[in-house]
Amino acid sequence: MANPSKSKGTSLETWTVRYLAWALQDTRIDRMPLHGNADQGDLIGVMFHGEPVCVECKDTKMPNYRKHWRELKVEMANMDTPYGVLIQHRKGVGVKSLKGMARQMAVFDIETLERFLATHMGPVLGPDYWIRHELANRLRRESKPVPSNPTLVWLPLELFALLLNDGLTLGPDDGQD
Repeated sequence: MANPSKSKGTSLETWTVRYLAWALQDTRIDRMPLHGNADQGDLIGVMFHGEPVCVECKDTKMPNYRKHWRELKVEMANMDTPYGVLIQHRKGVGVKSLKGMARQMAVFDIETLERFLATHMGPVLGPDYWIRHELANRLRRESKPVPSNPTLVWLPLELFALLLNDGLTLGPDDGQD
């Protein structure tokens, strides 16, 4: 008999891959093979401005954000990347659809979210500065504190995908899901 907790985690990983691959139109995103003590997150192929993003997915009855964030930080170090995100299943929000996945929690410590936003902003000069500035302000406005943890915030996965995609429309250009 399969372990139900492992099955839930596998399902969240699989649907996170499906969602991000669809949103970013990037077929290189996939589940990561385990590396034992040198684990590097649950997904491979998620990139931000040419750097890998460590993605850790958790579907637990009682979210332990602090513990899961510490685990992610170790995996970010193993991956040698400054970018990481914890994808936490939101209670009552299904994961087996693109619409449900768009509403899952993308969790960051404030420092990591600001690192993403600073890189997204890039140089001050440039024709798209105000577009980048508007997205960064929107993400700051819409980030919500993680319950019982003042150093962590979350955004819907859809907004995190929008950041990864530099504010460009998510999904295929032809409007088909």
